[in-house]
Amino acid sequence: MFVGATKSRIAALLCCLALACRAATAAAGSGSQWLPCDRGWESYATAEALLLQRDNETGGAALVINGDTLQTAIAGNSLQFPVAPGVRLGYGRHGPEGIGWEIGYAGLYGMFADATAVGNGNLEIAPDLASAVANLRNASAARATYGSVLNTAEANLLLSEVSFHRPRRSAYVMESYPCHAWLDWLAGFRWAGLDEQASILLASDATDAVGRYGVRTSSNLFGGQLGVRSRMQWRRLGFEGCLKAAVASANTSQSQDPIVDTVIHDVYRPARSSQNSTVGGIFDINFSLLYRIDEAWRLRVGYNSIWLTGVALAPSQFDFSNSPTAGTSITDSQTLWLNGMNLGLERRW
Repeated sequence: MFVGATKSRIAALLCCLALACRAATAAAGSGSQWLPCDRGWESYATAEALLLQRDNETGGAALVINGDTLQTAIAGNSLQFPVAPGVRLGYGRHGPEGIGWEIGYAGLYGMFADATAVGNGNLEIAPDLASAVANLRNASAARATYGSVLNTAEANLLLSEVSFHRPRRSAYVMESYPCHAWLDWLAGFRWAGLDEQASILLASDATDAVGRYGVRTSSNLFGGQLGVRSRMQWRRLGFEGCLKAAVASANTSQSQDPIVDTVIHDVYRPARSSQNSTVGGIFDINFSLLYRIDEAWRLRVGYNSIWLTGVALAPSQFDFSNSPTAGTSITDSQTLWLNGMNLGLERRW
């Protein structure tokens, strides 16, 4: 039900953007009409810096508790990410008969969050694991960390239309400016790779023991993509909006480091791992304002939202049970959402 509703919303957004671009051009002048883009080959390239804020479904499950009061000291939602930097690169060509192609890459790096707690020899990992491993209880300091890297790539075929409105006298200021409008329908392939790691560290002043529980996850999404991009250019200023949606096959895996009791020098739980395949999605939206520097170069600044479904988030893989099969299952079908700004340059020739 959730996947169907998501696909319906994305399809509605794609149609709305295309209709809005056509309506805006029609409103600019009754003499404007949409025609196949047939101006020979035109190349374009973009390079942009990304600054995105992250949210996800790690939830509020306890990671570290106060053993005296059983109150949560560090929870999954205590790991809040600051704005992270990234980059987006693209290159494409509009060809004769309105047919073209493009390739693109986007990466987000340095996503890191941590949370700490201080106690009086009363901190311990969430039950029931603390009762079995001595260095995961009776700690005076605790720290949870969470790191993540996202890479995406795409290749699309383009079906392009163009409209040109010639300036005319009118009560509306924008009617006196020449206006070019483009509409690109996209169909292609999309990949996204999300790699994460999370750990819990506990330190005891009384015994100098250090306990650690670490996990890692990898999510790779491959799928077909559809989208639409509209673009309008007046004199110096322009606007571009793009919506893309991919339904993907999601291959997820998780691995867990050995849990070692350093007090009695024993491996309580050996390294374990698991993997799974599910259905996911890759959706993104971009709205950018354009400022034309000269005939070839333009400055771009805008807003982005990226949404991944069907991924495995690292903190959700912690298994605090004493079961013989603990750490051998995987929690996936989760969601990652990013939003923020882009700033960069574009060249067309």
